[in-house]
Amino acid sequence: MNAADFPEQAFSPTHGPAPILAGFECGRLHWNGHDLLHSTNHMPHGAMVHHYAVARDQGVAGARDGLSWRHDIVARVKAAPEGFPVIWDLVHFDAPPRPAQHAVACCLAMPPHAWAIAVNEPSVGRRVSGMTPKRATDMALKMMATAACLPTRPRFATCDPFHHLHPNVFKATDRLVASGHVQMVGINYYPHHAIEPLHRVLRAVADRYRLPVMITETGWHQDLPAAHRRFPRVRDRWDWLAHVQAEIDRSGVPVAGLCWYPWLDMPAWDNPHHGRWPCGWPGRQA
Repeated sequence: MNAADFPEQAFSPTHGPAPILAGFECGRLHWNGHDLLHSTNHMPHGAMVHHYAVARDQGVAGARDGLSWRHDIVARVKAAPEGFPVIWDLVHFDAPPRPAQHAVACCLAMPPHAWAIAVNEPSVGRRVSGMTPKRATDMALKMMATAACLPTRPRFATCDPFHHLHPNVFKATDRLVASGHVQMVGINYYPHHAIEPLHRVLRAVADRYRLPVMITETGWHQDLPAAHRRFPRVRDRWDWLAHVQAEIDRSGVPVAGLCWYPWLDMPAWDNPHHGRWPCGWPGRQA
């Protein structure tokens, strides 16, 4: 793939409707070894190509996916449609033993002008990711600094939860943006955790960082009591999508994309063989 094949302007902020992205779960849970790439069959030799084809048929403008150190990085990149913009997570709840070497391998595999997230949700803490926020943020900084030395480095975005505006929620993103390696700030926002309205979050993040903003994760987990309690007028996933789009309009912030996460109904984290959580794309998923 050459530079002309990949859209350098991908994920440019827009004042119109935010483009929809398909977010594919790509993490591995440290406490039980559940690898979501395996349990969703989102693998190059499995259903990955089909998943992308369905997502494109549904009208998505791009995707978010992952390059785990435990998997064939080159094969994963090649399984994505040629010229189709993907934001690649280099670490998603599974720290590589050699972060710098992993960053190099990912950068060499990705096409020119690709987007990447060094570490998914660095502020979430040890319980979910197995890493302290400091360790996760330090790892992201090391990986971005390593990538900056390469001739084919990607463009980096951040990705962290912003459900309220307490000063603590900005700590990890502040450090990453201050490094000078970040070109877009990602907001993860879910109804069952939301405290502050999304339009205020978007405005605060855009004003604080003066960088393009993307909603890197949002979705509706059907039947979660906290979500229904916080948003009693939202009945289903289509309603949540409409709510998020209305909040973007209300914010006045040009948003580079709205990533529905996860695209596929998610296998239960603690028991992946016991059904799936109803949280994937409200249209056709697979």
